[in-house]
Amino acid sequence: MRVEQKWTIQMKNSIDAVMLPQTDPFDKAVFYVSDGLRSTFSSMRFRKLSMETGEEQANVLTRDGTRCIYCDKEYIYAFLNKRILKLHRSDLTIADEYKERIPRYTDYVDSDGAEVFLLGNHNADSLSVFHLQTGRSQRKKIGGCCGIFQAEPDTFFIFNYDSILAYSLKGNRLKKIADTEHYTECARGKSGRAYLLCGGVRYSTTMISSAEYKILIYSFVPDIKMEKVIFIPKEICGRLCSAMTFRLSEDEKRLYLFDSRTIWIYSICEDKIIFQHTFSAHILNVLAEESFVITSCSLQKGYEVAGWGIL
Repeated sequence: MRVEQKWTIQMKNSIDAVMLPQTDPFDKAVFYVSDGLRSTFSSMRFRKLSMETGEEQANVLTRDGTRCIYCDKEYIYAFLNKRILKLHRSDLTIADEYKERIPRYTDYVDSDGAEVFLLGNHNADSLSVFHLQTGRSQRKKIGGCCGIFQAEPDTFFIFNYDSILAYSLKGNRLKKIADTEHYTECARGKSGRAYLLCGGVRYSTTMISSAEYKILIYSFVPDIKMEKVIFIPKEICGRLCSAMTFRLSEDEKRLYLFDSRTIWIYSICEDKIIFQHTFSAHILNVLAEESFVITSCSLQKGYEVAGWGIL
């Protein structure tokens, strides 16, 4: 395996400290970024870029950072600090804008597809069940959030760092379905399994050289249970220059582990690290389905963003 630089582009605004670069779930040839840290509010935009060339295909003026997005086949819902923009997926033109009674500072979102949204924040104590058209919002105490995933048309799993919760939209009921070790990040595979990263420090970007990391794998059928534990090799944990995070491959055979500079690919089947690479620039995100890494570094005027394929 090797890393190959596919493209570099220069941007006037930083794309740090907002939503991570995210692939379009219906069109893997494009991904989305938001202007962020150190950008003036009057210049901030939400952008659609080509995965192949990095070329900008569309943008929309937001005057705020986009914290997270939800996509359906026709629209993208961009969650800003205090507003929601409903954008056409094709060209990012604004179809609607919502300002009244909006739950603020959304970091995680999922929806029933009928304009009911479940919204969570890293630090907020409550889950918001938000009805977009009426502006009605219900709150459920959850104690923080690091993931929301729809399990069934009526049921959502909520991940809150210390347990797994299930919320029934029809019955408006929230219940705990599993106590877990403390975890800092989660992912859900197409199989329905949940992957929980344990051992890190919540939100930290400082030196974490002595932490021990592991990933707990939970299955939900027929009943919820911990299926497997993956211990991250100690030689990795001792070399981190920031807190570790991870992404899961689409086939659930690989984990992409990374800190701010280095990526490690772990084979779940082989139970070992099969690839490692250190970048000179800061890793913004790993798009696991495409084996693609987005990096950024500061220039004298602006920022250089690069796309790297893992071949």
